[in-house]
Amino acid sequence: MIKILFILASIFAISNADDIDLDATSGEAQRSHKHVLIFFHKPNCSYCETMSLFTLQDEEVEQLIKTDFIFVDIDISTPGEVTFKDFRGSKREFAIFLGYDFYPTTVFIDEDSEIVYKQPGYKDEDKFLTILRFVQSHSYEDMGIEDFK
Repeated sequence: MIKILFILASIFAISNADDIDLDATSGEAQRSHKHVLIFFHKPNCSYCETMSLFTLQDEEVEQLIKTDFIFVDIDISTPGEVTFKDFRGSKREFAIFLGYDFYPTTVFIDEDSEIVYKQPGYKDEDKFLTILRFVQSHSYEDMGIEDFK
């Protein structure tokens, strides 16, 4: 009986391995006082690949993300569902729900599960560091949130 339960649990874990529960991730962000950084990308997108290979792997960018953010990597072409507040759907549907069908795109969610900043398009290391520091320092609070939607 234990073997059957273990097998069923393993199958369930594998079948849901590509699902993303941003509500749970936001809870983790709240406990750790971090922002959630969502990186949307797709295959065969040269800007996505360049940002993945160079911007996100830059030593300073990696360190800041590791220290102050919870990183969520969303390849919109892979299977799996995203759950966020009242939304439940595919990864691509989630990007469109947020107002983007343009890749790469980064979205930042605060400790209260609110989207605080969205940045479409490729950014090099220097520009992305500026964005990370802007979000990390809560500088968006000094501006109207509508400026970023």
